[in-house]
Amino acid sequence: MSEELENSLQQAIETYLGQRLRAIEEQISQLQTEFGEALTRLRESAASESLSGTSLSASIFAHFQAARAQQLTGAAALEKAPSSGETAAIKRAVEQIVKQQSQAEALSTLLVNVAGFAERVALFVIKNEQAIGWRVCESSDPTNLEAIRGVVLPLSSENLLSQAARSRSSWRGAPESHSGNRALIDQLGGNPQNLAAVPLLARGRVVAVLYADSASSDPDTIGMDAIELLARVAAMAVDLVSSGHVQAAPVSEPEAAAPPAPAVSEMEMPAAAEAPAVEAEIEVKPEPAYVPQVEPQAPRVFVEPIVEPIDEQAVPEPLKARVAESVEESLPEVAPEAAAEEETQLATQPEPPAAIEAAPEVQPTPPLVETEPAPELQPSPTPSAPSFPSQYAAPLGSGRRYGVTEPELPLEVGEEERRLHNDARRFARLLVSEIKLYNEPKVREGRNNGDLYDRLREDIDRSRQMYDKRVAPPVAARHDYFHQELVNTLAEGDPAKLGASYPGASAL
Repeated sequence: MSEELENSLQQAIETYLGQRLRAIEEQISQLQTEFGEALTRLRESAASESLSGTSLSASIFAHFQAARAQQLTGAAALEKAPSSGETAAIKRAVEQIVKQQSQAEALSTLLVNVAGFAERVALFVIKNEQAIGWRVCESSDPTNLEAIRGVVLPLSSENLLSQAARSRSSWRGAPESHSGNRALIDQLGGNPQNLAAVPLLARGRVVAVLYADSASSDPDTIGMDAIELLARVAAMAVDLVSSGHVQAAPVSEPEAAAPPAPAVSEMEMPAAAEAPAVEAEIEVKPEPAYVPQVEPQAPRVFVEPIVEPIDEQAVPEPLKARVAESVEESLPEVAPEAAAEEETQLATQPEPPAAIEAAPEVQPTPPLVETEPAPELQPSPTPSAPSFPSQYAAPLGSGRRYGVTEPELPLEVGEEERRLHNDARRFARLLVSEIKLYNEPKVREGRNNGDLYDRLREDIDRSRQMYDKRVAPPVAARHDYFHQELVNTLAEGDPAKLGASYPGASAL
């Protein structure tokens, strides 16, 4: 894990603890202020009215009683605040989780550390609309991770796991809160009086649920704040480990030409576990890095014809020149499809024995008849293509796609510039497709509310920067293909769905 992630997690913990302490200090300060105001009111009341000593004493006693009760409440809040030892344990747990190199190790470390904040903890993997048991451990022996064999609960049933998965938020309560909690407790064993469930979110979806329970009915026996914090850290670690696996995987040329697909990374099981009945998997969709499209090119096959040597002394020089010209003019142009078909046939034919060299047939040369030289025809001048800077001569993706017809461009351009426009359009389509793929809920909400840009501002701005860096300035100045794809793909052809805050197209 990177040092940057460790620093950010440490800052998050310190910020959380600082906020709790500041809230308690504010409560104490408020109590002191109220106490001072009460004494001031008493003094003013004593000065303005002639109260008997008995009524004044009773009023002062009542105010002191109220102040004492409020101070006791503040002291109880201070006792509930995390101690320095608990803070050190949370920090140590965060450091251990982020150092793990696999999903299974990160989740196992999570269970071992959260066992100190509850009597028993377990992890359930969410897959195929089911909560599948993975590991369980108790606070008395946190390093003993036992496999939960055959504990499978459908998310359609009413239990605390399905509640946490559907609401995507933590839950805590008594076993009687859900009708399906008793079935879960019977499979895990024991008689807990206090239950809790915390979801683990990665890439915007719930991949697992952390279960905790306690035999005591006191809710404070389960440290929800610490468990929620460590669960969030573990979810981030699982997400980063999955992204690291995807980036390290080699990409072959055919795969590079295809659009990136969401990868599925399987959770590695710890070596200490002995063949669990249900193999748990966590599927995380990593953010794919852009891979430029590379068009596969068919290999060229060169066949050297075997021609019998001709006595050059027997052929006059003018005749040699005319023969060379006639041969060059008679060479037919082969279409790319025909060339590819011919190369395929050559590749599939069985190879002849090594001792025999296959040579192409040589047609007999017809007798040459010397005629009057044809008058030279001046070639008609071809229209000159508009000049284009040489640094943009190479397209963004690759060469021409044989057999694939590109859609018409929205403006007239030259042949050299057309390739760059097509590459810019393909690159914009890829960027916008990735935004739509990994933000489908936001896209649906943005279309309905007409505020796509506000909901996807970060992703759209980042893709816009990538587009501006890759596209040649002459192309970007003439047409904004990124804006075109945003309107067509995200906004379904209606620019108003992007919202009033959308800056619009960058091309003039």
